[in-house]
Amino acid sequence: MKLVAAFVRRDFRLERSYRLALITSFAGIFSTLLSAGFLSRLVPGDTEALRPFGGDYFTFALVGTAALSYFSVALGSFAGSLSQEQQMGTMEALLVTPIDPKLLLVCGAAWPFCFATFQLVIYIALGALLFHAEVAVANLAIAGGMLLLTMAAFSAVGLAAAGLIMVVKRTGALLGFVGSAFGLLGGVLYPISVLPRPLQLLAQALPMSHGLEGVRLALVPDPDLSAIGRDALALALFTAVLVPLAFWGFEWSVRRCRRTGSLGHY
Repeated sequence: MKLVAAFVRRDFRLERSYRLALITSFAGIFSTLLSAGFLSRLVPGDTEALRPFGGDYFTFALVGTAALSYFSVALGSFAGSLSQEQQMGTMEALLVTPIDPKLLLVCGAAWPFCFATFQLVIYIALGALLFHAEVAVANLAIAGGMLLLTMAAFSAVGLAAAGLIMVVKRTGALLGFVGSAFGLLGGVLYPISVLPRPLQLLAQALPMSHGLEGVRLALVPDPDLSAIGRDALALALFTAVLVPLAFWGFEWSVRRCRRTGSLGHY
């Protein structure tokens, strides 16, 4: 825990030094909230596709956009932290220490996850305050559990990207494409039931669609626990299979870079 705290303190100081970027990130929250609020005036809430999620489109879009920004951290934070270490010239020094490289990878992503959690809370609180988002506060524990499961499963993609950046050094365009694909198929602004059948099948193969569905179902007053359980099981299977594979890929990338002497290259 001391190592994690040290990384968080360091990254917090770095983040605080770029005040304009910090202010801009919070301004983006208001912009997203306003966009979802205005869009909700055009979308009727009594459509069949929205009924399982409470029938309120603003709440549906709010949870989707807030969670997407949170999941984007899982997608890009591991690779981003490695890229930052490469640019600061500290990558090689860290990876030659006796500390497990996987632990260093997780520690580097600790601050982005903390900051994203804070932003998520602001999203939901302001959505409820300004646009009367219909959130069942009594079920927040279930929604939080589903969110954590989704983060664990979704992080496998970010861990794989971290292994890739060790070898190819730059993965920005690839991560952007993957993020767009998840946004299209994950059900951020619309239920995946409105997609054509082939895309629905593809969406079911992504952890994000199960996670968003589970979180949304948990936030209605009378949640369908059996449906939430199925989504939770799918996420647990994703995590059990993909995360060990991603860690193995990262360790292989570190070993390869040590052999080629390219740990500090970027």
